[in-house]
Amino acid sequence: MKKLRVAFCGGGTGGHYYPAVAILHELSKSRELDLLYFTVSGKIDDRNVEQDFPGAKRVPLRLTGLRRPLYNPANAGILFSHFNTERYVKRQLSEFSPEFLFSTGGYVSYPVVKAAHQLEIPVFIHEQNSVVGIANKRLAKYARLFFISFEESREALDIPQEKIVSSGNPVREARASRSEVFKKFSLSEKSPLIVVLGGSLGSETINKVFEELYCGMRERKKELSFVHSTGNDETALSLRRFPFVRPYAYIENLTDVIACADLVVSRGGATTIAELQYFGRKGIIIPWPGASENHQFHNALSLERVGLGYVILEEKLTSAALGIAIDEMLQKEISYKPPRRPVEIVLDNILREESI
Repeated sequence: MKKLRVAFCGGGTGGHYYPAVAILHELSKSRELDLLYFTVSGKIDDRNVEQDFPGAKRVPLRLTGLRRPLYNPANAGILFSHFNTERYVKRQLSEFSPEFLFSTGGYVSYPVVKAAHQLEIPVFIHEQNSVVGIANKRLAKYARLFFISFEESREALDIPQEKIVSSGNPVREARASRSEVFKKFSLSEKSPLIVVLGGSLGSETINKVFEELYCGMRERKKELSFVHSTGNDETALSLRRFPFVRPYAYIENLTDVIACADLVVSRGGATTIAELQYFGRKGIIIPWPGASENHQFHNALSLERVGLGYVILEEKLTSAALGIAIDEMLQKEISYKPPRRPVEIVLDNILREESI
């Protein structure tokens, strides 16, 4: 069978990169791929794509996003660099000649999608957050189909409704069972497992309030178990004094841990929200207030609406409030039924659209 030539872009953060990984892994189960991936130089996609997809052609782009507010004079130079990059991308795409381009957004997508459109390469775009990003909003008009993770994103898009597909956010599959995860962390399956996350770089705020919580829980150490991703070695080392906590600066195969958790406490990044919904896990969400367009807060509300979420604003975060939320969520009964796999919805629509 002839190789399927595909181009991907969208990166800089795990929130943009991991949905692309999920789609490519699923697509590679049925088709042999020839992959061209435009990455953000030095970022997670740039570091990982060749490891995740051996043989892929990686094209790193040295770009930065627009500064806020958008009328910042420095943005004139940034836009000029995007224009120059667009010409370079156009040459790369022309030589590679992919069947289609799939974009997961972010500022790297702007010159890539525009170049693909000029070459009449079919473009498909995916938005992970409930609030549509600036690049995706402006590039939507070039998309054959525009996939959204949250139904509320639809009203922000000024394109024909038939081009918008509510797919959800593709996530990676768990590869380990609950028993295997508990064994890995030397934990008893009799205790509820709470996973604590602070985003890819950790959160000093979340780390601090949990340290206060742990100090007050010494008597309850047999009741709850915690796996805590701190974002740095120093904090992880400090938290080892609590026997019911397994602290790590970074957790490998985090999807496996989330899939079997009784409760997850995290920021409101799109990937985490998507994994909680996909695996039907309960979450206490502490949105990062610095997120653009406050999208983490809106992501968190979407989880709350389906009965899986409990939102605590950072300004109201205390160890007492956290303790109350943990007790409430562990006791809460849920009747949530995960929807159809988002990755299947995305690929079914693309392959049907392109008759591949």
